[in-house]
Amino acid sequence: MAHVFIVNEQTFKLHLEYQFAGTGASDISTDFIFDNSIKINTQNEKRSVLMMADVLRIRKGDKIIFFVTGISKFYGVFEAASDFFLDPNDHKNYLGQKLGKILTYRLLIKPYKVYEKGLSEFDALDSLQGVKYPDEICWSLIYRKLDGNRGCTMITDQEYAILFKKLQKNNQLLQSKKYTYDDSKKKIIPSTHRVMYKKKPLNIDVQLESNMLYKYQNKKAFEHYLEFWIIRILKSKQFNQILPSSSPVSWIGNEVMCSFGKRRIDIIALQEQKKEINISLIELKDEQVDKTVTEQLKGYLRWIIEYMLPIYLRKGYKANIWPIIVSDGISKALPKTKEKLSMVEGKIKSYDWSCYNSPSIKVSPIKIIHFTPRKSGFRLTDI
Repeated sequence: MAHVFIVNEQTFKLHLEYQFAGTGASDISTDFIFDNSIKINTQNEKRSVLMMADVLRIRKGDKIIFFVTGISKFYGVFEAASDFFLDPNDHKNYLGQKLGKILTYRLLIKPYKVYEKGLSEFDALDSLQGVKYPDEICWSLIYRKLDGNRGCTMITDQEYAILFKKLQKNNQLLQSKKYTYDDSKKKIIPSTHRVMYKKKPLNIDVQLESNMLYKYQNKKAFEHYLEFWIIRILKSKQFNQILPSSSPVSWIGNEVMCSFGKRRIDIIALQEQKKEINISLIELKDEQVDKTVTEQLKGYLRWIIEYMLPIYLRKGYKANIWPIIVSDGISKALPKTKEKLSMVEGKIKSYDWSCYNSPSIKVSPIKIIHFTPRKSGFRLTDI
C-alpha cells in the first residue's frame, strides 16, 4: 500500500534529513485530545481527527511518496518505519521552528528505492501517454486535487505501480541511508550529515477512544472518532471482527473520494489472495441506521465496480464485494425502539444486489455491525 504526503520545499528537506513524514493544522490546538471538556470548534475537531485517521491507516512497510508544492513534483520512494504518533501543537513541537509550520500527526520513515529527480505533476496525473483504460489514471490524486484539504492521501496499489514506473523512467536510483534535498537543483541527494529523530513518539489511541465514549454519552456527533477506531481495528489482528474474509488486509482507504462531486466512502478494505479480491465497503453511522442507506451504498458500489474492479477482472480475478454498516445498536433503548430498528435493519439486510452479480463479481447481502459502549470504550457486535 502507498500514501502521498503533501509538503513544500522547506519541509521536504527536513522530512528527508530527519526521516519522518507528517501532517497537521497549525491553527488547531491538540489539547482537546487529552481533555474532552475543552471546547473546540466542531469542524476543527472533525478535521483534526480525520487527519489523524489518515496517518493511522499507514502500516509499517507501506510506501511513502512526497508531493512537493510550488514545484509540483513527486519524489520517492520511502517506507513507513513506525506507526502513527502525535507531537502536540505547542511550543515544544519538535522541529516546528525549522519546519516553519506545526506538523502534529507523524510517523517515521526509511529509504526504500529513492530516485534523484522528481516526477512532474503533468507526467504523473495529466498525461495520457500509455493509458489504455480509464482505471489506469490516478483518480485518487486527481480527486484529491479538487478537494485539497488533506496532507496525506492513500493511493491504490495499481496507482502506485503506475506512479513508480513513471518515477523510475530516466531517473537515477540513489544508494544511501541518509538524504537531503538540494533546492537549487530540485533533486534528492545523499547526505553525509547524520541526523537522528530524537523525540519519543506519543501514542493517543486510548485518549481518542475515551473521547469517542464521551461524545456518545453526551449525544454529540462522533463519526470521525468512529472512523479512527475502526481503522485501528482493521490494522490489528482483530480485523475479522469486521471483515468477512480471514485473508490478511492488503489495503485500507478512508474518506475515499468516489466522484467529482466530492462524495466519500468512509472506509474500503481489500483482502487479496491468489486470483480473488475481497472488497469490504464500510459505511459508518454514529446513530441508528435507516433504510436510505441502501441508495447511498448503491452509488458507492457502482463506483467500485467501474473504477476499482476492472484492472483485477482483466487479470482474471474473481471479486467478492461486502457492503458493511457499522452503527449504533442502541443497547439501552426501550423495547419498542429496538423492535423498530430491528425491522428497519431486516429490510436493509434483505436488499437484493443480484443485478450487480456476474460470473466474475458477487455482491453479498449487507452486513450490519453494532458498536456498544463498555466501561472504558466500545465493543463490536455482529448481528
